[in-house]
Amino acid sequence: MSQADQLTLAQVLSSEDSSAQNIKDASARLLAILDASPDAFIIIDQDGKIELVNATVESMFLYSKEELLGHNVNMLIPDSVKHAHNTYLSSYKESGNSNIIGTGRKLRAKKSDGKEFPIYLSVGEIKHASHAQFVGIIRDISSEEQYQTTLIDNQQKLTQAARLSSMGELAASIAHEINQPLTAISNYAQAAKRLLSSNDTDKTKMIHQALDGIESQAQRANEFIAGLKALANKHASHRERVALLPLMQESVKLAQLDARVLNHEIILDLEEGQGIEVFADPIQIQQVLLNLIRNALDAIEQVKGSPLLIRTTRLPNSDIEISVADCGTGIEKQTAERIFTPFFTTKTSGMGIGLAVCKTIINAHGGCIYFAENVPKGCIFSFSLPLFNKNQRQIEKTHG
Repeated sequence: MSQADQLTLAQVLSSEDSSAQNIKDASARLLAILDASPDAFIIIDQDGKIELVNATVESMFLYSKEELLGHNVNMLIPDSVKHAHNTYLSSYKESGNSNIIGTGRKLRAKKSDGKEFPIYLSVGEIKHASHAQFVGIIRDISSEEQYQTTLIDNQQKLTQAARLSSMGELAASIAHEINQPLTAISNYAQAAKRLLSSNDTDKTKMIHQALDGIESQAQRANEFIAGLKALANKHASHRERVALLPLMQESVKLAQLDARVLNHEIILDLEEGQGIEVFADPIQIQQVLLNLIRNALDAIEQVKGSPLLIRTTRLPNSDIEISVADCGTGIEKQTAERIFTPFFTTKTSGMGIGLAVCKTIINAHGGCIYFAENVPKGCIFSFSLPLFNKNQRQIEKTHG
């Protein structure tokens, strides 16, 4: 062998030694990267035999590498899901296809002490290997599931707290709503006592009127509570064929019990409501109208003499619209977006459920409630109701 041939052989051997070292270094770096990963890496063959694991597998499953290498990966799988795992491997060996490659899913895994825990598993196939190999990337999601459980538990507690708070708000609102009829009852009773103590027989008629007022207002309070109870329990309201105009006129009379009405003219424009009949719960519709009138009085309370307009309008779709218009300060844009939101209010003593309840009632009746700016100032709150039709007669009998 010539000196040149010996030099070439030395170069080849040196090159092979260098390549082997490079492969060794690359392998060492790869293993270091895998061991540093917070996720567990497991490489198995097509029969499920474990060929490689990183350090995280040991801490996650409480096995040593020696206890894992060469054994079936089934040892890390609870009995409840072993059959499915074996089915995947069998399917791959028979057809070469696998529906778990490249996908991730939540599963249960098992530690050496038998304790099960939740994992997120992603599976990939190792291409161009000497034989079929798969890599499983496993993440312990116990803390995530615990967080979700805690979050759900806290949400339930918050919901319960909100429900209790809502009950308190509702109780205060009920007290507010029935305060007027109770005040009227008290006034009527005091008037009747004064008339009786006067021993004036000519005032008998006035006493009867006072007693009639007491009866009427007590009935109003009773019907309001019954209606609110039905609404809260989401029971079907008692709807019937109702003449709109008398219902509105009665509502206005009730609204006039509010002392603030003395400082404001109520203008009634009910011409288009003549002869109109709706299919409705009269107590609930009266509640809506009274709420809108009281809100309007609140808006114009500081503007003495400012009028209040109540009118009816036929709509193109054959519904009837009832409107309450005031000349108050109006509603700001940011407030307008939340005006029908439960427990939202701009009043210092408001409960924030009046308009929300109104919306619930009107929507349940198949109508809509809305508002617009009044000109030159103020606001117009309106709600629509479908007119009574013959198709509702059977429903009327059912509700009756």
